Amino acid sequence: MTVRKDTKTGLWQVDISGGINPITGKRRRYTKRNIKTRREALELEPLLRVKKFGDLSAIKGGTLDLLYTLTQEDDKMNHCRDTYLHTQEVYYRKHFEGYFKDAQIDKITHRDIETFRQTLIKQNLAPSTINRLIAQLSKLFNTAVKHGFRSDNPCAILRNLPENRNKMNYWTVDEFTHFLSLFEVEEYPYQLFFKVAFSTGMRKGELLGLTWEDIDLTRQTIQVSKTLVRLPNGQLDFHPPKTKAGYRSITIHNALAKELRAWQKQQHQLLCEFYEDTKSLQVFQFIPELLNEFRIKRAYDKVIKRTNKLKKIRIHDFRHSHVALLINNGEDPYVIKERLGHASIKTTYNTYGHLYPNKQQSVSDKLDGLF
Repeated sequence: MTVRKDTKTGLWQVDISGGINPITGKRRRYTKRNIKTRREALELEPLLRVKKFGDLSAIKGGTLDLLYTLTQEDDKMNHCRDTYLHTQEVYYRKHFEGYFKDAQIDKITHRDIETFRQTLIKQNLAPSTINRLIAQLSKLFNTAVKHGFRSDNPCAILRNLPENRNKMNYWTVDEFTHFLSLFEVEEYPYQLFFKVAFSTGMRKGELLGLTWEDIDLTRQTIQVSKTLVRLPNGQLDFHPPKTKAGYRSITIHNALAKELRAWQKQQHQLLCEFYEDTKSLQVFQFIPELLNEFRIKRAYDKVIKRTNKLKKIRIHDFRHSHVALLINNGEDPYVIKERLGHASIKTTYNTYGHLYPNKQQSVSDKLDGLF
């Protein structure tokens, strides 16, 4: 009996066999224990047969839900990030689950996929979003091909929708200086956050992931080695960069290094009673809990409302503002690529090429004394 109850624990288990291993000559067997209900165990059995032994005999017909489950299992085995898995689940539940609930996977054609894409277009989703959704759907059908539910991928021949490049928003030095003047004294940690953002081009998660261990104030460098992410359960955690290029060293100017050194001493006085070792604190932390993206957003919205002289930009646009500043001062694109953590110079040109002047010159430090 493949599904049975464990008399000791009261939980259910699935015990399946996959015949003889052609390489070792030994019997292939897999047992999944500690399943809460018999119904869950029965539903899990055919999935385990497919996953462990490639046995489709117990599957009456492939469903998109089964493909999603198998794909998620593969992603977990490949150590995909929790945040990636969560995003994939949100997309699946919102856009695919209901539409393909009764679909026959082996009968779907590229025209059916095109019809589905038209429903996404009618929802006024951005072309880039629709392209991402079709890419995820294509991944599910690749799983169908892998496990023998069908011989081809109906998404394969669909071309991506053309994506219109959004107008890039950024602030000049004068605009940023005006922004800094709007902060109250007690808001200084937030002001410093945005000053570092404008001065380094770091991403929001990278800035929130900064601890004092990442900063060498003597050499005036910041080592980007982690980012603060919010997990599906709502907890905050430090994760490494997504790519090798994300690991990088960023040089900061003299005035900023001096300001960070002064803030480090002030922060120590604020939080030393809560933490024995303040070197492991977030750089911009000023309360005995992690500083998160919501606090940063609320602070930004509060400050920007104090003026009608500035166009409102996204927090991510501080990264663009940094690049625009460097380009305006003639910085080499390869230096910009390294500061941003781009994997290739092509990415930098594709994103910021329209901002580059005809001539390029090497500069050492364009930021001292600007703000």
